Amino acid sequence: MEQQLSTLSVIISAFNDHQMTVRHVEECMKSTRVPDEIIVVNDHGTPDLKEMLKAIPKNTKLIYAYIIDDIKWNYTGSRNLAIWLSRGDFISLEDNDHIPARDYYAHGLEALALNPNVGRAKTHKRFVIPRDEILNKPMEEWVQVASRPAHTDCAITRREVFLKLKGYDERFAGEYGWSATFWRRRLIWAKIENVECGYMYVAESPKTRGLSYRNFKIARTHDNQIQTNHGILNFTYEFCEL
Repeated sequence: MEQQLSTLSVIISAFNDHQMTVRHVEECMKSTRVPDEIIVVNDHGTPDLKEMLKAIPKNTKLIYAYIIDDIKWNYTGSRNLAIWLSRGDFISLEDNDHIPARDYYAHGLEALALNPNVGRAKTHKRFVIPRDEILNKPMEEWVQVASRPAHTDCAITRREVFLKLKGYDERFAGEYGWSATFWRRRLIWAKIENVECGYMYVAESPKTRGLSYRNFKIARTHDNQIQTNHGILNFTYEFCEL
């Protein structure tokens, strides 16, 4: 098993679905391996999320960050900010509607401990659960209505992977989908290996996917693929421990 000396930071990127974010944090705190810290980044959504998170009974450190600048779909910046604020040896990246199973962290850390040359532990799959059940019923009563493949960007990752890749490429802020696509390509180019572990639940909701031909061109470019030090956290923010 992974030694307790190794620390785990959970990062949750969110916008305006605050009920789901609160529920996600509550479920993280019920995990068989409770994270050492949970960092929630509000990507310029309504500010009431902070007070909602304050009201949660806590059994671990909870950090709240708010991006002041209104940057459309600043997914890449949100994750860079949370990684910058985190202190864990391992970082679990999670969208607010992707909720880990009770033993997801324990399985992921164990898999990485057994495979020291592997950079990330990603989910087997995602079980789709009706939104109302997630918000109103205990996890033990959730009923799966479908399944999806693992999410490219939801994984437990060694901190050194982010240091090697210098974070997410913030040129992709504002473009749904391509940020995750380009991150996956950079992981492949850097020869970061994966091991499978556990699973997540995802809320049932319609998804609208759009392609940006401008960013498709960027993703196909082989010049300046690695993010420069001057390109990250190019926005204003505030944060505090709740």
